[in-house]
Amino acid sequence: MVERVRLLKLLQGVNSEIELAALLREAAHQFDMSSFAIYDLPCRNAVQLKPYVRLTDTPTRFYDNYDRHELLRDSPMFNHLRKSTTPKLWRSDTLLHKRTEPRNAHVRDVLSEMGFEDAAVIPVHKIDGTRGAVIFSGSGVDISHYELGILGLIAVHAYDIFDLLNQAREALDNPLTARETEVLEWAANGKTSGEIAQILALSDHTINTYMNSAMRKLDCVNRTQLVAKALRLHLIN
Repeated sequence: MVERVRLLKLLQGVNSEIELAALLREAAHQFDMSSFAIYDLPCRNAVQLKPYVRLTDTPTRFYDNYDRHELLRDSPMFNHLRKSTTPKLWRSDTLLHKRTEPRNAHVRDVLSEMGFEDAAVIPVHKIDGTRGAVIFSGSGVDISHYELGILGLIAVHAYDIFDLLNQAREALDNPLTARETEVLEWAANGKTSGEIAQILALSDHTINTYMNSAMRKLDCVNRTQLVAKALRLHLIN
């Protein structure tokens, strides 16, 4: 419990999204979770989850697989988020029970591959009323309602800090070079570093250098967040 209270205090000193991601990753581990993600709440007719990812340590392949099967379309978890402001622990059997049978196999495969059988889902919102969610995922999670409340406090504080950091970042002009922008546009179209290297007649190492430079400039922790943020800021088309 002392460690969890310490996390709340440390959040007040966060100055970058990288620091915030590190603390959220630590929070996930403190509650026996393996991953975290901050999302904007998808609109009702959305079928792709990746554009709503704001900050996460979840591998890109999870979102690729999730979106390939359009699992957001009938997600009981995200549907619930549109109607409730109460933190909730979701189990994969609940997610499967509320879907039609042909979809269950896809859901089971995508979640089990990442070890995401359970998810602590905390609804959050900005000062302007825009809604979102902080989700911690794992397997075999066993936390009490009290612990879920503590995790909820951490998530709400983290989301507030993330929003302030993002406002400061969006106030800046486009920091990307023309080549970094070009590489990101190809990445947004689903190309791997190797494929981009072939298209631009550059080495894989050079492409990864551009990617890493763009991640530092936009204060991102992985390619998924980088592409989503560049699209949101209209830095790429």
